[in-house]
Amino acid sequence: MNRPVLILILCFLVPLFGIAQNEDDIFEANRLKKVFPDDRVAATLFEEEFNFDKGKSDDKQPVVTATRSTGINFIALRERASIQYYDFYNSFTKINSFKQLEKMKGMFGMKKNYNVGYAIDRSASSSDIFSDDSRVKYFNIGFSGYGDVTRVESEKKYFDSKYLTSVYFNTWFPAKTHTITFKVPDWLELDIREFNFTGYKIQKTKTQEKNTTVYTYKIDNLVAMKNESRSIGAAFTWPHLVVVVKSFTIDGNKQKGFADAGDLYNWYNYLYKKCGNKPDELKAKVTELTKGKTTDVEKVKSVFYWVQDNIRYIAFEDGLAGFIPAPAQDVFKYKYGDCKGMANLLTEMLKLAGLEAYMTWIGTRHLPYSYSLPSLAVDNHCICTVVLGGKEYFLDGTEKFVPFGENAWRIQGKEVLIGKGDKYEVKTIPVQDKEKSKVLTQTSFQLKDNILTGHVKVTLTGEERTNFHQFYQDLPADDRKKLVSRFLEFGNRNLTVSQVKTSDFNNREIPVVIEGDIDLSNYVITEDKDIYVGIDFFPENLKGIIPDSTRQQDYSLHASYTSQDETELVLPAGYKVVSMPATLNEQATDYGVNASYTNTGNKVVFKKTLSFNSDRIRKTDFENWRAFTRKLKDFNSNLVLIKKP
Repeated sequence: MNRPVLILILCFLVPLFGIAQNEDDIFEANRLKKVFPDDRVAATLFEEEFNFDKGKSDDKQPVVTATRSTGINFIALRERASIQYYDFYNSFTKINSFKQLEKMKGMFGMKKNYNVGYAIDRSASSSDIFSDDSRVKYFNIGFSGYGDVTRVESEKKYFDSKYLTSVYFNTWFPAKTHTITFKVPDWLELDIREFNFTGYKIQKTKTQEKNTTVYTYKIDNLVAMKNESRSIGAAFTWPHLVVVVKSFTIDGNKQKGFADAGDLYNWYNYLYKKCGNKPDELKAKVTELTKGKTTDVEKVKSVFYWVQDNIRYIAFEDGLAGFIPAPAQDVFKYKYGDCKGMANLLTEMLKLAGLEAYMTWIGTRHLPYSYSLPSLAVDNHCICTVVLGGKEYFLDGTEKFVPFGENAWRIQGKEVLIGKGDKYEVKTIPVQDKEKSKVLTQTSFQLKDNILTGHVKVTLTGEERTNFHQFYQDLPADDRKKLVSRFLEFGNRNLTVSQVKTSDFNNREIPVVIEGDIDLSNYVITEDKDIYVGIDFFPENLKGIIPDSTRQQDYSLHASYTSQDETELVLPAGYKVVSMPATLNEQATDYGVNASYTNTGNKVVFKKTLSFNSDRIRKTDFENWRAFTRKLKDFNSNLVLIKKP
């Protein structure tokens, strides 16, 4: 073959190879676009591999290190698509490499990757955190066209595997295939706990390689996680693994990891002892706060409320210092601390008052775990436990305006790890009856000359009372006045309020009461001798929790609570009730409503109780919930028909 002909053939084949490879990518993009129609970018392959080694901690103690190697192939499912790929690190981890490949292996060999950008490295701190060592590395990846591809690879080292906790299958981008591999050497006893696997087709294999056991998990067609309002913790919803080092052997000596809750507590206690408390610096204040207090309960309240009112909560997440409580005297001096620092201060002050108090670790309702899982993933909060008359009381200094003897909903029903020196106890915080967390609205109306006038009184108890205090007390003085004057209007433009009175808002232990005179004349419709009256004028607003068809997670409510309305309408002499709305009684596992109108003599009595038995509306119940809200909305719009004489 002569040279000119060869050149012509090569000129023809080179673009043909490029076109063929591009067609292959477009074919894959077309397939994935059907699976992930709302996403702009997807991963065709997402691979994670964890390897373990022996190491030393900062204080020269033997530890197990871990290395996570990641490789991801991305493909564009839109024209001009883009994605931000990121990974976090801190004092416990190091990103050894973080790159986009210059060349990628395609159908016809290696090809140039035109999407290579520059990695950005910056602090990941938020304004809510005073001191934070978290940093983030990321690529801003822009794709040149539909079906365009790129690959990123990274390697992150964990200096101590106790900080390698949860590994999720889903992430912020969709994936055609995600594999997670753990290569566990024979000297390591590793516990891999599986969560939320039900409903997912996750393939699990176990193989042997020399002195290593290999565990591989594989799952296909994973949707991207969404940021959704009122969402519950990801650990409740998404399939994931929690990794726990139970023990390991170094130089023939077996070292303890986290085999049970006792091992976890020993680690916490080891760090707690490092805080360097100096109780003498708190004595004068404790003496002042407990002066004249004759009972232990009075002493606890005085100290507890002082910490609530005078110590500002600021998150602190800075390496190992993020696990060690700030010294009690520092929190006292500077008047701020995170949950650990505030719990430490409260514990030390109560001890100085001669009370039995203990530092206590807990995971809030944001987490689904119990201490049967000995992992740092179980806890995200610290409180104080005080024992009076053999009974434990749980004190959370970060919860402003919670009265002694009550607990915020976010910790009710959760296990606590109470530190008692070289010993510990696991207890459960009681769940408060929803009837003790209530919005009670009581109204009396008179109908006169086609005008509704009357008196309304709202009483808030439990979590509802505390939530009001937390919102109200943070407002400037002028805004507080506006809030109170508008509170009884319930967002109703037809309602005017006067002569407003309140309970003592400086007393967190009593119910919040707001009452006043009201005029609701615009709710009266007259047609000759027929009068239509609406007295259900404060319908609960459920608009914010109507799920759309694409929602992924349960709706999280602020608490379990009850909203109870009681209204009395007094009619003029000779007026008669012609018709009233039918009774509504709808009950489900997590919520329910019971509402009715009754007529006796010249009075119409309306009662409605809306109850939330848990803190969520479950995704599996969304269809029933939609039907429930429609029925409630229809009921709220009903009118009472009254006939004039």
